[in-house]
Amino acid sequence: MQQQINLYLPEFRVSKDPLTAPRMLQIVGGLIGVLVLVSAFNVFSRWQLTGELEQLRITLAEETARTDELGDELARRSQNTALVERLDRAEARLNASQQIRNYLSQTKLGNVDGFSEFFKDLARASSDGISLNAFSITRGGEGVRITGSVIDSATVPRYVGNIEQGRSPLRNMNFNSSISRGDVTSDFFSFTLSSTQ
Repeated sequence: MQQQINLYLPEFRVSKDPLTAPRMLQIVGGLIGVLVLVSAFNVFSRWQLTGELEQLRITLAEETARTDELGDELARRSQNTALVERLDRAEARLNASQQIRNYLSQTKLGNVDGFSEFFKDLARASSDGISLNAFSITRGGEGVRITGSVIDSATVPRYVGNIEQGRSPLRNMNFNSSISRGDVTSDFFSFTLSSTQ
């Protein structure tokens, strides 16, 4: 009978230590290399920041000197009474201009575009048999009064309809009309149109 004996049992094997001396030297060398790189980067950054700080100090010194010069010049100018008076007048004009601007921006001025479109619409609305005698525009275009004469009283509503086809603010107004004949023998009717918004 034959029997095999396994002499390569775990207890007979040579144990391998994962941290050998060469491996430890490699790890320590790698750490030293990383530390050297980090230190070099820090030294370079500090050197660069020191240069920037020095440049900023030079700039600060230049600006401080310039500020001192301007302060001296301002002190000299403030002793010049004519210049001070001119400055006071300029400030007073500026304040007055600002007050006027504030007043105008808060005040309703009415129609600031003009009334030429009103007149164009009145002219466009005209037809045969109508004659305008007078018109008045009040409150910046909010109030309109038109007086005239017509041969046929039915012409007045057509005239108002034509005005409502216009481009000016007259088209949005409602007109109260008053039509009358001076006497029975007159060939013309007098009319008055008064607007309401």
